[in-house]
Amino acid sequence: MAKALQSLPVSSRIIGPPKGFYTSFDEYVRSVDDRAAKEWLVLDPETFSLKVPVSARPEEIRIYQPLKYKSPGFGLYRVRNGRFHRDARAVLTLDDRLLVSFSAWMGKGPEDNWLFGKIRLGPLRRFSGTSLLLIGDRNYYHFLIEQIPHIRLASQAGFKLNDFDHIIMFSPMHDSQKIVCERLGVDRARIIPLEETSHIECEELYFTTGPWNYGRSFVMMAREFLLGLCRHSDSIQKRRIYISRELCSHGRITNEEDLLRELSGAGFEKVVPELLSFDEQAALFRGAECIVGGHGAGLANVIFSPPGCRIIEFRNPTYDRGETYQARGGNIFWRLSQFLDFDYHAVFATPDDTACKAPEGAIVESVRLPNLTVDVDSLISFLVALKI
Repeated sequence: MAKALQSLPVSSRIIGPPKGFYTSFDEYVRSVDDRAAKEWLVLDPETFSLKVPVSARPEEIRIYQPLKYKSPGFGLYRVRNGRFHRDARAVLTLDDRLLVSFSAWMGKGPEDNWLFGKIRLGPLRRFSGTSLLLIGDRNYYHFLIEQIPHIRLASQAGFKLNDFDHIIMFSPMHDSQKIVCERLGVDRARIIPLEETSHIECEELYFTTGPWNYGRSFVMMAREFLLGLCRHSDSIQKRRIYISRELCSHGRITNEEDLLRELSGAGFEKVVPELLSFDEQAALFRGAECIVGGHGAGLANVIFSPPGCRIIEFRNPTYDRGETYQARGGNIFWRLSQFLDFDYHAVFATPDDTACKAPEGAIVESVRLPNLTVDVDSLISFLVALKI
């Protein structure tokens, strides 16, 4: 049905999937008479040779991919009557095509984006004036590392927040998110809240390069920008931190009490990031010499940590090439550590119910991030071997 609708002269604004895609912004500019179309390049493309952690066992090496890592560079872009679809994280053009290089990757190629299989893309909301798109999610990691730094990219392109009539983003829900937005001058009245609408069309849509393949330049820019938003003293204490996920619905450490007894003896203190203010989190991680914790948003605060900091991440060992999370999202802190010059190591713990699947093949966080049981004795031996 979707394929048949795609061949009809009716826009996906009304019914059916998009009509195709452009592989680059230049291809769109050459193909469509859009006098508003413009790009402002900010960061150059980069290529990195990443290294597998020295502590990785032979059976774990295949998880660390890709080793030849490319970042596309970053810029700000503008189109007339551009659309954004939240659920597919896709930017669509006025002639009803996807801009592939600014949309989330799905499957083996751009034609696999699930918008092409949709009969309806959902109710469309239209906004006049200028709108800046900040692609992210409600999760603290996506907010801090992917969404907010795009305000800095727009600034480097010569734009202030007040130059935009609307800001497209998820509304800040945690106190830390709210204080960051307040300090940046993000007026809540100008937010187009993505949690309320999935399909948006803007008279003039401004958007940046997608954040999924950021490189060292982007991370260093983000670190400087975020540190500039903090209120902190100049005194730095060297601290050993254990990040607890006790308030999370998934990804918890099932034997955390046993783990903490041993870690406290090694000088680690338990931290629950959700209970700290933004400034307290930044100050704590800024002074960390070693951080231990399970994969999750709490580790996003390593963006504030100093070079040489040791990161030990508890991870799910389940690896399935049909699910790209382990090799992409699951590796984010390994990559961040190399961009920020940390000493990264992973401990692959025992997951609960690894064979369970979400309904109808959907991917949900409780499957990606199951609760984990850590072999405490092996961990302590591991720490001793690292001279921690």
